[in-house]
Amino acid sequence: MNKKKKFLLSMLLGTFLFFCSSCSFSNDTSKDKKTIEMWTAYTEGQPTEKITKKFIKEFEKETGYVVNHTNFTYDMMHDKILASAAGRNVPDLVWGLPEFVGEFNSMNILDDITDEFDNWSEKKYFAQSVVDAMTVGDKVVGIPYEATVRAYLVHDKAFEDGSYQIPETWEDLLKMSDFKNESGKYPYSIAGKGVRCPQEMIVYFAQYGLEIAEDQGDGKFKNTWLESDDDTNKAIKVFEFYKQLVRKGIVSPHSANWGWEETDENFATGISSSYVTGNWLQEREKSNTKEMQDVSIQPIPRPEKGKNATYLEAKPLLVLKGAKNRKGAIELAKVLASKSYQSQAFQDRSPRNDVFTDTKWDTEYKKLMDNSISFPPVTLSNISQNMIDALAKALQEDMSSKEVVRWLSHEINQSLKENGEYGD
Repeated sequence: MNKKKKFLLSMLLGTFLFFCSSCSFSNDTSKDKKTIEMWTAYTEGQPTEKITKKFIKEFEKETGYVVNHTNFTYDMMHDKILASAAGRNVPDLVWGLPEFVGEFNSMNILDDITDEFDNWSEKKYFAQSVVDAMTVGDKVVGIPYEATVRAYLVHDKAFEDGSYQIPETWEDLLKMSDFKNESGKYPYSIAGKGVRCPQEMIVYFAQYGLEIAEDQGDGKFKNTWLESDDDTNKAIKVFEFYKQLVRKGIVSPHSANWGWEETDENFATGISSSYVTGNWLQEREKSNTKEMQDVSIQPIPRPEKGKNATYLEAKPLLVLKGAKNRKGAIELAKVLASKSYQSQAFQDRSPRNDVFTDTKWDTEYKKLMDNSISFPPVTLSNISQNMIDALAKALQEDMSSKEVVRWLSHEINQSLKENGEYGD
């Protein structure tokens, strides 16, 4: 069954399910204006749940609104949003992922909140890169509630004890072929599959000034690597970098089959000496105290002729088009993005520059924010898989880097076409 048929079936199923359950929603217009339907995705049992519920109660008391909120996993929420949109019975406010923005915008189910965001006095507390991640074209579609970038984490002792310095460039890394023999540990690590793989890869492309898909000026996108010999060669160098990391023993030969679970674990337990990851590794200071005590935070190694870049994961609060209580949803979103809430719920992962801790896991990460990039606002599910498959072709099938680039460029554009997002 092709992708379009699968999507149509899912939409029809969603319509049916929500039609059957629509009696649970009130038809009382006056009640709708005072009720906010919100879907969240916090980890149950963690402090964020308790803090969020506390702020919701305070918000209800101060405003007179009633907040009906249901918690899901992000995967469950994604599917329920599709179903609710098909059934024309959407919630007012949802906690989203960056991947939701492009997909739901192309489906025309995100509300335009540009005026409300631009006129918000607290807009100034968000870095421009975070605001950009909430924006499609000239339209703001989300209010940020969580953000973190990737950094290069290093076990300093592994480098102090040997003959190598902490690498700053790709070229430095590729000179470390004897590191494993000297230390018994791999100097670097990569994720070859899963969600972390495309998040790592997009940074390597960005360090060469390449975008996965460029805005063609009309809200449509296109991968343009093959239109320029220079861009084609830069993209080839990215896959050659991956190949050389494996061939020279800079990373484990098993890396092609590892996702974020293995790579984070290997770094936290000291099996690998350095790795690009998020500040959630702070949690491993408790479970792996001895191994994590020498960790420093650095900019991600870049090509000698490249530039600094990192991946920004900025999560948006989304107001859905057709929401019964648009005004209340925006008011509640601003509360969840306020300094008061953020200081308690997302102190070390806040998108606000006036909320921070004095630990390296916050201050050192925030220093990298100015060089952060995000995925383009397009439907990403197929494109992310294309990137994972491209790396598999390079590392497991040993396809030439030139052919991998040609294949990936074609597949990205094909995905854009299938979703009505391609512009030429």
